[in-house]
Amino acid sequence: MNDREDAAAFFGKVTASTTHELQNVLAIIKENAGLMEDFIQMGSNNLPDNLPDLLERLTRCLGKIKEQSYRGVALTSGLNGFAHTTDRILGPVNIYEIAKRLIFLTKRVFLQQGRQIVLSDCKNAPSFETDPVLFQTLLWHCLECLVEIQDLTADIRVTIVNSDARKGIDLCFEDPALDNASFNQKLQGSAKWTSIQASCKSINLTTSPIAQAPMGIRILLERSSPA
Repeated sequence: MNDREDAAAFFGKVTASTTHELQNVLAIIKENAGLMEDFIQMGSNNLPDNLPDLLERLTRCLGKIKEQSYRGVALTSGLNGFAHTTDRILGPVNIYEIAKRLIFLTKRVFLQQGRQIVLSDCKNAPSFETDPVLFQTLLWHCLECLVEIQDLTADIRVTIVNSDARKGIDLCFEDPALDNASFNQKLQGSAKWTSIQASCKSINLTTSPIAQAPMGIRILLERSSPA
């Protein structure tokens, strides 16, 4: 499978996950709209004594509808931006914004595997010229690689660092369940790690499996210690 075929499969996974979430949004809105109809019908035969309870229930339903409406807008906006990253084969990529959107759209995928992805805030986020589709695919594979490593217990924290040292992606961790040697052994034995190294080379990024590597204009995938 070449890089573009791999990217197409990646886009399919993200789109499927996001459309599933949109279906959940619409189902919740539909359910609460139905409840509101039921409450109104029930209350119309029992006013005014039942009015305070009826208004409270209606208010809760309206709050859920409003919350899910905002969530639906965020999902469709994110999916739209994600789709438009295919518009150019090469262009300046805002690392923070593209990572933030990808993590938001794929949240469900990793939660289903019991893992939480956390993006650290980044001021003056770096940008660099690259293929946005291949970069997002690379980030996706990095997340998958860490999620699949057994015995790791902490959340995956994505950190973006400004530096003149180099451009790259490092897979790192802080987890009491594994030491450096065990982590590196599991990582080096992963087929995805080999693919990640090849993908980094294809878009002129360096990569390292350890946190001590020099910082660069990169995404640093590190594991935060449990609270």
